[in-house]
Amino acid sequence: MTTVSTSGPVAGAALLPGPDTLVLAHRPLRDSTDTAALSRFGDPVWYLVPGLLDDQLCPVSENWPRLIPAVLQEGFKTCAWIALNTNWPAQLQPGLIDEQPEVLTVHKWLMSMSVFATWLDCRDVTRLCDVSSRDLGLYKNHVLDLTNSAVEKRRLLHAVRVVWGYRDSLPEEHRLPRRRPWGAASTDDLVGVKQDRSPYNKTPRIAPATMEALLAWALRTIEDFGPDIRNAAHEARLLLDGQHPATLTARTTFGRSSLNQRLGRYVSELRRTGRGLPGTRRRERHGGQLGVDHEHVARMVASSGPKVKKYDSLLLSMAEEHELELENDAYFLGPITGIFQGAPWRDRPIGMREVNQLVRHLTAACFVVICYLSGMRSGEVLQLRRGCLREDEHGGFVLVGRRSKGSDHEPAPDREETEERPWAVVRAVVPAVQMLESLSDAELLFPPSRQRTTTVRSRRKQSKPSGTMNDDVRECMDWVNARFSGPEGPAIPPDPTKDVHAARFRRTLAYFVVRRSGGLAAAQAQYGHVRAKVTLGYAGDADTSWLEDLAVEELEMVSEQVDEDLRALDEGEHVSGPSAQEYRRRVRKAAVVFTGRVVNQADNAQRLLTSKHPDIHHGLGMTCVWRHETAACREEREAAGLEANGPDEQLCRTTCTNLVYTDRDIESKKPECARWEAAAADRLSPKPLRDRAAAKAAPMRAVIAEHEQGRRASGGEEPMEVQADGAETT
Repeated sequence: MTTVSTSGPVAGAALLPGPDTLVLAHRPLRDSTDTAALSRFGDPVWYLVPGLLDDQLCPVSENWPRLIPAVLQEGFKTCAWIALNTNWPAQLQPGLIDEQPEVLTVHKWLMSMSVFATWLDCRDVTRLCDVSSRDLGLYKNHVLDLTNSAVEKRRLLHAVRVVWGYRDSLPEEHRLPRRRPWGAASTDDLVGVKQDRSPYNKTPRIAPATMEALLAWALRTIEDFGPDIRNAAHEARLLLDGQHPATLTARTTFGRSSLNQRLGRYVSELRRTGRGLPGTRRRERHGGQLGVDHEHVARMVASSGPKVKKYDSLLLSMAEEHELELENDAYFLGPITGIFQGAPWRDRPIGMREVNQLVRHLTAACFVVICYLSGMRSGEVLQLRRGCLREDEHGGFVLVGRRSKGSDHEPAPDREETEERPWAVVRAVVPAVQMLESLSDAELLFPPSRQRTTTVRSRRKQSKPSGTMNDDVRECMDWVNARFSGPEGPAIPPDPTKDVHAARFRRTLAYFVVRRSGGLAAAQAQYGHVRAKVTLGYAGDADTSWLEDLAVEELEMVSEQVDEDLRALDEGEHVSGPSAQEYRRRVRKAAVVFTGRVVNQADNAQRLLTSKHPDIHHGLGMTCVWRHETAACREEREAAGLEANGPDEQLCRTTCTNLVYTDRDIESKKPECARWEAAAADRLSPKPLRDRAAAKAAPMRAVIAEHEQGRRASGGEEPMEVQADGAETT
């Protein structure tokens, strides 16, 4: 991970850019970034690709002359630079003040700010500080009168609040009025949209009939048709490079014979093998007619395309004489070995011009299998690299990739250890990965192009964009339906809700996995969700009556956790932190409640969870003994207008009195503390990053020291607890 830094802190109003200041001065950058070529603040165009860490993202840039009127560019450029290089302001995201907005987020803000800037320019406003509250009210009315959708209107108004949110970091001449634009009302309220506060993920799942057929055909494409397509792609590459056995044989066979003689022998060979004359469709500007594929014929007779083109009329007359059909491609790549319904899946070899499209269909089929059966996000699948498939110690298979969302996606001191994450997969995923690795020598399983390795995305080692892959999946479905549908209907029925896209695979898998026995715990572990509520949000939909049955799953998971915690306490596990005594009390009380309890209905399980849930939540390196009144995360969520019904690990603060630390927590916290300490001591790292690493390490070190000291003071014995019946226990 490359990081560029100028002098000064990462946040603060005192740090302002000059004309030569790097645009991405305080952001982690992509590997191998040429820092000398990075955009400067004074450049008319900012290229932000080095700040996009995920391989599948499309490049973005900011063309300031097109975005913002000249008189207002300085103010909006300064706001954009601060947004790119500082953390979220508390006025916008109180829960994310330790994080930076994503580059794409800032890019979308600027697209909406452009409308605001143009409106100001039409009113002869040349500085942001000259904007009054009355002006903001008029702009709101202007936006509401537009014919745009409510979502677009909301974005336009939110962009103004973004400029206001950064006002404390901007110079006086670039600040909007101190008062929050349009008061405390949300942008949803301003545009008259009723916000859906449903706890369930709003991405619609794919209909079962569509998903089952799509998965079945994807597997069939990989297993039955894939080897033929892969072999044809390899043949085509050899043919284009002049290394195919047919081209090598042509050079030795034809020798010094005339081109006329070569073409005659070639046409006779086509007649003998029952093939037609290779053809191709001309471009529209050349008439769009079907003509001879001169380039392919030239390869077969050891000549060149321009020379063969001169014999076009002769070739057509030879073909007519031998009763050869002029085909619409060079059907040369074969043989066909895949079987469909007891016969070869094609009645002729694969054509030179269709092979690339078939490779795209095959790649899309592999993507469907991997994305759906692993539960990975589409961006995580697209970033998979050669060698990602591994076998675990139990004989199962895992895919090791890079997480593209969540709290641990932030670049950390030890990149290799913190950015990789394994996903358990079933055996059906193995052929898909192996097929992708055999299609080309590319490092990425989903390169932007398998034919052209000199494209901009290929040079930057970026994967195929998510949008392009979505198009490929839909084209693959269309190909299957056009090629293999029967009289009973399409091979893959259309989804009644909307087009199939990658984000819906993860959502659909959660629905089916969670409904199975033990599925909630399995989905929670696979998706990396801290709380079961998030997993249920993925699995739920508008018809959520079946979720009552899942209460049994959650009850089972809670009882197993209580059993594990009780066993650890009985074996002498030390617990430290403000709520250590409450933790021990709840664990032992819950063990009494759950042990031996028989539950035979979902309603009973839900009532038991509601009344007897110990509300102990194990997180990463810490445990929360949830109490609503004393939760630090509750205050921040309520300040942001959100409900706080449970702990939020992203908003967790070390000063919260609900926290405890078990021996298990401390063991997981020690490596993380060591990494931050190493980063703080790295003299080659910029000072702002060293200071940030030291600030991260200090509270961890204090927690570990206090825990170890408490264990030594107790001599390995935990204090006595009084049970409900008055008996004492250790």
